[in-house]
Amino acid sequence: MTALRRPILIEPPGREQKPQPADLPPAITRQLEKLVHAKVAHSTYASGGLSVSAAFIFTLDNGKKIFAKGSHPGDTAHGAKNLAQEVFVYECVDIVRNISPPYLGLVSDGEEDGWMLGVWECVDHDPNKASVDRVVASLNAWQRTPSAKALLPTARQHVYISQLLSGEKKWLRLRIDEMAKKKFYAMFQNQNAARAWLDKNLSTLCTYQQRAEKMRGEEGLMHGDLRIDNFLFGEQTWVIDWPNACWGPLVFDLMFLFSNMEAMGFGSADNMIAAYTKVTGKMPEPDDQVAVLTALSGYFADQAYREVVEKMPRLRWMQKSMLLAQLRILARFGIIESPPALVGENQ
Repeated sequence: MTALRRPILIEPPGREQKPQPADLPPAITRQLEKLVHAKVAHSTYASGGLSVSAAFIFTLDNGKKIFAKGSHPGDTAHGAKNLAQEVFVYECVDIVRNISPPYLGLVSDGEEDGWMLGVWECVDHDPNKASVDRVVASLNAWQRTPSAKALLPTARQHVYISQLLSGEKKWLRLRIDEMAKKKFYAMFQNQNAARAWLDKNLSTLCTYQQRAEKMRGEEGLMHGDLRIDNFLFGEQTWVIDWPNACWGPLVFDLMFLFSNMEAMGFGSADNMIAAYTKVTGKMPEPDDQVAVLTALSGYFADQAYREVVEKMPRLRWMQKSMLLAQLRILARFGIIESPPALVGENQ
């Protein structure tokens, strides 16, 4: 029997406002049917993820199921670009094809801000089968893939990842922006305690986040947004959503993932690091762990206090959850003091 996992923050009830099957243009459906050589018998909206990108599950007249996701006229400006980057990874990086659901192709209406969907075979997924052991085994299977290096940008070249690894902004912004500080304090149950905590720890956090630019640890294939919900657990463990794939410090993915798993109730990130080290024989450099955690927590600290995005009600919840988990890990490492309680913490 699987133990009930409790996220460290109470999850909001709303879900992302994604297109429904009725919104899909008939021409896109016809393209999809031509791609898979079968007719669509039934279609349903697919929940999950934190964005407003389109996501559908189609049941075909031959009994098979396929999954399609991508951009649509109501999407953000990054939707089509992210899908194009992800399709490149599936088409060109062999190891990603081996560990992801089979990619079938792309359908599009040809409009710049229109519909563009990537199509994959549906695979079985049972979230109750998720475990630290399965995640670590998956990481060990694909992170060290030298052939990916020549195909992908480096982490320092990647627009999104380079921002996360930069020593700029993040905690440094909270040092100089009084309005941002006030909004940061408002995330905590006791704002006076939050103010005292930040006053005592901010200088340390600013110093360590700048070390993320100078890491010298092991490099390899990076996913770039590695959360537990980007794994699918069936007969095998699949890894999905690769638009941020690049070549860079493996410790980035590890700290991002393990702090996310701690936030989602999978236990202590410290134990996950130990399990990873045991399986791979590779312990991430402790200084690099701290540098990444301070840089990531600084990014989330400068995002999580912002207004809830209307169509993405869980985005700030995830950012706050990641922030709290990363600060708790840093406190256990002896870098900072334990943070005060956030509003909405699970008891």
